[in-house]
Amino acid sequence: MAESISRAVSGAELDRHLRAIAQYVRLSGTPDEAKAFDYIQEQLERFGYTVTRYESDALIGYPAESRLEILGPEPEVIPSNGYSLSPQTEGDGVVGELVYVGAGLPADYAGRDVRGKIVLSDGLAMPGKTLAAQQAGAIGQIHINDEHIHEMCISPVWGTPTPETADLLPQVPSVSVDRAGGERLKAALEQGPVQVRLMTKPYRAWCKIPTLIADLPGTVEDRFVLFSGHVDSWHYGAMDNGTANATQLEVARLLAERRGELRRGVRLAFWSGHSHGRYAGSSWYADTFWHDLHERCVCHVNIDSVGAKGAEVLDEAPSMAETYGFGREVLRDTVGVDLVYRRISRSSDQSFWGHGIPSLFASLSEQAADPSGTSQALAQLLGSGRRAAGLGWWWHTTEDTLDKIDPDNLVRDAQVYAETLWRLCTTERLPFDFAAAADEIAEAVSGYHEAANGAIDLSRTADEARRLAATLRATPLDQRDPNEVNDLLMDLSRLLIPVNYTRSGPFDHDLALGTVPVPGLAEAAELARLDPTSDEFRFLHAKLVRERNRVEHALRAAHRRVVGAWPEAR
Repeated sequence: MAESISRAVSGAELDRHLRAIAQYVRLSGTPDEAKAFDYIQEQLERFGYTVTRYESDALIGYPAESRLEILGPEPEVIPSNGYSLSPQTEGDGVVGELVYVGAGLPADYAGRDVRGKIVLSDGLAMPGKTLAAQQAGAIGQIHINDEHIHEMCISPVWGTPTPETADLLPQVPSVSVDRAGGERLKAALEQGPVQVRLMTKPYRAWCKIPTLIADLPGTVEDRFVLFSGHVDSWHYGAMDNGTANATQLEVARLLAERRGELRRGVRLAFWSGHSHGRYAGSSWYADTFWHDLHERCVCHVNIDSVGAKGAEVLDEAPSMAETYGFGREVLRDTVGVDLVYRRISRSSDQSFWGHGIPSLFASLSEQAADPSGTSQALAQLLGSGRRAAGLGWWWHTTEDTLDKIDPDNLVRDAQVYAETLWRLCTTERLPFDFAAAADEIAEAVSGYHEAANGAIDLSRTADEARRLAATLRATPLDQRDPNEVNDLLMDLSRLLIPVNYTRSGPFDHDLALGTVPVPGLAEAAELARLDPTSDEFRFLHAKLVRERNRVEHALRAAHRRVVGAWPEAR
C-alpha cells in the first residue's frame, strides 16, 4: 500500500477542489472566505473526518485605498498600493521630503537623518524594513517592487500582539510602487529635493476568523501528524493557497480510504489570518491547544503554493535537520529528486516550534532563479537557496489565477505530500534524526563562540551538543522497541527544537524577522564589538549567560534521557 498511495492521487479531484475554492476572493474573516471553509468542511465530513470549526478574534488588515503624489508646480500621481496592517493616515495624508535609503535595512540608515521624512527603498516590503524605518523616525515608507506590485503583511508581530509586542505593530504608513513608479521617483530625486504626499486608508480591525480542524484517528497510537495550510488569499489565490487546500483534501481522501492501516492519526488544519493577520489563525490554535499539541503531535507538515507553472525546483524544499533525511527519502522515492538541506524559514504558519514539534516542508516547489528583479525579490522570502527563486511573478497579485497552475505539477506535488503523510502515519518508528539536530546546534554555537572573540565562553555548550550527537549515533535505535524509541524521539524534539528555533521559548512567539540556528546565542558576536566596561556589554553578557544555561540545560537533559533509556550508550 505504501508504494501505491502516491500513484492513487487523482488530478480530476485536485482540479475539482481547486476550482471550488479559487472562485472566491478569500480575505480573512469575510463571507467569501467562509464559503471556501464551508466547501472544505463538507468534503472532509463526507470523507468521514471528525470536523471542528472554531472562531477566534484576530487583528486583521488589508489595503483598501492609497494615493502617492509628487508635489510641486505640476503634481504627479504615482500608482501605489497599501499593505496589510499598515496604519491609516489622517486627513489628506502625510507630507514630507523623500529620501532614498537603498535596501531600507537597518545599516542603510547609518549616518542618515530621516526623522519627519518619507523613505524610498528597493525591494519587497518586509517586517524588518518596516521596523527599521519606524525606529529611524520616518513618517512614511515607499517600497519599490519589481514589474508587479505584490501584496504584503508588514507587521513583525507573530499572531495576536501582547502588551510586550503591541508597540511593534506598524506605526508608519507604507505603500508599494512598481519598478516604473520607483524609477520615476528616483528620477525626480536626481533633479533636487522632492516633496511627496502619501495617503493610506486600509482596513484594519478586530474580527472573527475561522479555524477548521479535521481528525482521523490512528489504530495503535493516540498521536497525530498535523497537516496544515491557510485558506485566506490575496485576490483569487489559485496558487496561494488554492492548490494547497486542494492537495490537503485529496490527501485526506486517500488516507480516509486506508484508515485501517494508520498507526497514528492525521489532523488537518485550515487557517485564516495567514496573510492578513501575520499567522493569526495558526498562532491562536498553537496557544489555545498548546498541551494537546505538545503531548501528541509527532510532526507538522505545512503546504503552501504548490503546483504552479514552471515550478521545477523541488530539491530545496525546506526542512529541519532532524526531518531532512526523511524528506530526502520521500522525494527520492516519489519523484526522483535528491533533496539538499535548506533550513526551514520563519514563515508559512510555523507556529509550533515552541511546542518542540518537528516540521517538514512549506513551499515544496519553486521557480528556478534567473537574473530578473522579480526572481531576486521573491527569493528573499523563503531563505537562501542555490536554485530556487520563489513562487512566480504572479504571487500576491491579481494575476494568481487558474491559468498559472500546471495540472501535472499539481499532481506531482500532491504525490509527494500523500507519500509524506502516509509514511508519517504508518511507519512503526518515527523517522527523525536528532543526532543531525545536535550537529547543527554544535556548529552554530561554535561559530558564535569564535565570533565572540573571548567575550563569552560557549565552547562547553558546543561540546555538550557534540556529546549528545555522539551518544545518539552510538545507540542502535533500530534494534530497540519502536514504542520506546518513539517516546524518546518525542522527548528529544521537545527539548531541542525550542532552543534551536526560538528565542522566546515554548509559550510565546518570536517576531517574524527571520531566524538562525540557536537564535538566543546569535548576539554573542555583538560582545566582541562592545566596550567590556560599558553598560551595554554587561547587560548583553548577562543575557547570553542565561541563554547559554537554557541551551545547555536542554542538551544535558536530552543526553540524560538517552542514557537513562539505554545505559550502555553512556
